[in-house]
Amino acid sequence: MEIEALLKDSWEIFQNNMVAYIVGALITIFGSIIIITSAPLAYGLTYMAAKGARGETVEIADVFAGFKPDKFIQSWILFLIIMIPIFIGFLLLVIPGIIIGIAFSIIFLYALPLMVLKDLGAVDALKESLEIAKANLQDTIILVVIVMILNAIGSAIWIGTILTMPFSVLLLILALPKVTSATST
Repeated sequence: MEIEALLKDSWEIFQNNMVAYIVGALITIFGSIIIITSAPLAYGLTYMAAKGARGETVEIADVFAGFKPDKFIQSWILFLIIMIPIFIGFLLLVIPGIIIGIAFSIIFLYALPLMVLKDLGAVDALKESLEIAKANLQDTIILVVIVMILNAIGSAIWIGTILTMPFSVLLLILALPKVTSATST
């Protein structure tokens, strides 16, 4: 996978839809303060990225795509399956939580993009993400590191998160077909 081309393509799509992505990120960030809206808003931001990747017009209202009843439930199932073990790990001690968090970041990196792009349910998206990550471990770890660095930079200056969050999601949406085609060849 050519990371430089992936970053360039993500940036180009981001620039073409910058206002919608920034407003979508703001809605996701502030809307996630009410915990029940965090999973469907993450789905919606991923949906926005998928539309941009397909060359479709990205609209601010797309961030609410995860509030359709089936998407709402599936996004929460995905969120809970990933977050409960991490939470338990942090209850045991901080180190197990960090280890589980990193491991889950790697093996479930593609789960939300798969839910959106392939219209999969949470469990199927998690299973497929695991298979893709196992088959493309090196590329997946590189993507996790890039996304973590981008989001750490964005978080360092809070306002940067509204840029790095949608950009990171775009990066994953564009990476998914590349790793799945590498897996099937």
